[in-house]
Amino acid sequence: MQRWRNLFLNFFLLKRTVGYTKDYVQILYRTYLGHDKIIHIRRGFPVYSLSTPALYSKPMANFMVRSFLKGIQNRNMPNLVSFAVNDECNAVCEHCSFFKGVHNPKKKVLNLDQAKSIISQAQELGACVINIVGGEPLMRDDLPELISSIDSNLSTVTMFTNGWLLEEKIEKLATAGLDSVYVSLDSSKPAVHDSFRGRKGLFAKAVLGINKAASLGLSTGISATLTPESYASGELQRMIKLAEKLKVHELLIFDAMPSGRYKNRRDLVDNHDWVERMIQDIKDYNLSNPNGPGVISFAYFTSHRSVGCSCGTSYCYISPYGELMSCDFNHQSYGSILKTPLYKLWDQLTSQPLYSKSKWGGCKIKDSDSRKCISCESN
Repeated sequence: MQRWRNLFLNFFLLKRTVGYTKDYVQILYRTYLGHDKIIHIRRGFPVYSLSTPALYSKPMANFMVRSFLKGIQNRNMPNLVSFAVNDECNAVCEHCSFFKGVHNPKKKVLNLDQAKSIISQAQELGACVINIVGGEPLMRDDLPELISSIDSNLSTVTMFTNGWLLEEKIEKLATAGLDSVYVSLDSSKPAVHDSFRGRKGLFAKAVLGINKAASLGLSTGISATLTPESYASGELQRMIKLAEKLKVHELLIFDAMPSGRYKNRRDLVDNHDWVERMIQDIKDYNLSNPNGPGVISFAYFTSHRSVGCSCGTSYCYISPYGELMSCDFNHQSYGSILKTPLYKLWDQLTSQPLYSKSKWGGCKIKDSDSRKCISCESN
């Protein structure tokens, strides 16, 4: 009898495991991203988003292990780290959170060895996604060497760029180990985008870069920042059509932040209605267009539907000078990694009440109560 039951169990597991695993994966991504579309097959692995490791890849295994260890240790660890590799840019973007925020001409940008060491510390701490940002990261000459130093068994590597130099530099970066690239396009109209970014011809150069990256097998995406006024004008729908036309794998929508050059835009604080409408529009698109690009939004991630605002809990930002910050939009520094190991600074950061857990209801920097706490920490 027991032998028969064991045979039944083996048959049952064989029959049900595949189906159950599929259910698990679909629910996981539907909850985290807002959709469960496979948007790309990269190096034989299914990709659901440029912002997550490919399914069943080694970086995804690292993510699962780290998630398990978080529960045992009962402490926060960073899954995703954005690393600003330089402090110069060839555009003058209207909304930029870096300039008038992080940029400090009195400080020195990390050299290659220092940058490698910091990325190694981030991976040791658990980062399974490394975002390469700037400034404009493609203006850093030794970027291929830096990317090649990242352990691809632990982390997937994504880059955010304005696209001006992408076509000419992407091949070396792909060879070095870059997995994905987000190219910033904030309007479907070339002239409007170029004006918003302060660089004539940028839209056209960005499109050429996207095409070249796609031809090399990278996962490609558009990163777009929408303001309440651009959303009201129908820009979301136009950007989706542009993403379809360019055949990118993903469209990532940021709702404009009261940070950097938009620091004084009080209309972006405690203004949730338009963001909620945008989240619903994106949900409707993903449901009705299973074969279109994946459309995801920062606002969805930071809501109660997904992980909430996870800055300082599972995400952090490292400045080009080696300073630890909770995110790209909150520019309060929690110390220099050149002076104190990253794990110690991370422990100090996550011990702050504001960062001890994720916040539901949107980004902390867009919430007046959270902004008061951040202001107190700065003083």
